[in-house]
Order: sequence, then structure tokens, then C-alpha cells
Amino acid sequence: MKSKLSVLLAGAVLSLSLASTAALASNNGVGVDHDRQDAKNAGHHQQKSKPGMKAKVKKMAKHLALTDEQREQVKVINQQAKESRVVLQESMQGFHQQRKALMMAEHFNEQAFIDLQGQYQESFAQIALIKAKKKHSFIMILTEAQKEKMQSHQKHERRRMHLAE
Repeated sequence: MKSKLSVLLAGAVLSLSLASTAALASNNGVGVDHDRQDAKNAGHHQQKSKPGMKAKVKKMAKHLALTDEQREQVKVINQQAKESRVVLQESMQGFHQQRKALMMAEHFNEQAFIDLQGQYQESFAQIALIKAKKKHSFIMILTEAQKEKMQSHQKHERRRMHLAE
């Protein structure tokens, strides 16, 4: 079971890595002003959410009509997950730097990439566990009607994303 999980996680990370690399390659840096982005984000905490993640959480809370108590519980759940991820932050920075070096090399070294993925399997598994616990905790605070509404919304989003391809 553990090896299946490792293989699935490695496949997912590899897919995401290749997809992000492809997106960067197709963009060639056009339209991205990193200096402006860095200046814009100056003064913010090192560990920040993905862009738009707070908006997505707000939108979902509104869609599910969460009570004030549920909203507070969501904040606590998110804070606990964030604190858990901070421990892995340094390790993941090392992974990203090494992966970037492999991507920028003149010739792609497939074995080095596979070795790098293998080296960080424990971190990937920990991140997946944190995400799963967070999602489970979120679902546990919902009423049955809210759970059904969330499942319906997710099904609709999957269909919408599939049609967008």
C-alpha cells in the first residue's frame, strides 16, 4: 500500500512539475514582471497562500452558507495546516531549487530527476497527509445538506474543467 501511495504521489508531482515547466516554457517569461511582483509582496510573510486561495475559501463559505461558528472553525483548521506546512517549507525550498537547476540544465537528466523525486518522497507524503487531514476536518464541520451541496458543486466544477480542455 505504501509503495502504491509513493508511486501515485511521484506521478502526481512529476505531472505537476512537467505541467508547470511547460507553462513557463510556453510563456517565455512574457507578461511577467517579477520585480513588480516582489515589490508588491514585500513585507508579507514568507509562507503565503496561493493567489486567490482566500477568495476561493470565501466563495465556498458563501456558497455553502457557513455559520459564523463554522467560519471560525475553518480559520482554525487552515491555521493548523499552515503551521504543519511550515515545518516542511525549508525542505521543499531545497527540492524546488534542485528541480529548477535540473530544468535549466543544457540537457535533461532523467535519472537525476527520478533520484530527486525519490529523495523527497517523505516530504511529498507529509504534504499530501496534511492536505487530506485539512479537507477531512473541513468536511466534518459541515451539515449533511452542506456536504451534498459541496459534492454537487465539485461535480459541476469537474465537468466545467473537463469541457474547458
